[in-house]
Amino acid sequence: MSQVALPGANKSYGNHPTPSLKPRNGRVLIPLMATIGLGTCSGFGAYNYYVAAKSRRELSLLEEQERLARNQQLMDAYGDKNSLNDVQHALDTYNVQ
Repeated sequence: MSQVALPGANKSYGNHPTPSLKPRNGRVLIPLMATIGLGTCSGFGAYNYYVAAKSRRELSLLEEQERLARNQQLMDAYGDKNSLNDVQHALDTYNVQ
């Protein structure tokens, strides 16, 4: 006898080919690794900026203290000039410099 061809009879019920997980992992892992890499780089950049800003701030505070000390020295040297004695003291100090 001959075999009877029925619709759907050729389907195998055993092992179906499963889609590979590699392309899916690649699509996920590459952007993930790029994000981690950029996060790390921006973390270093932010830290370096913070350290530089802190250093600039400390330097400007030191310069401000030196400026205030110099201004106080000048005020002590030249005085208010409200009296003749203050003017004389200011002239003596100016002539010494």
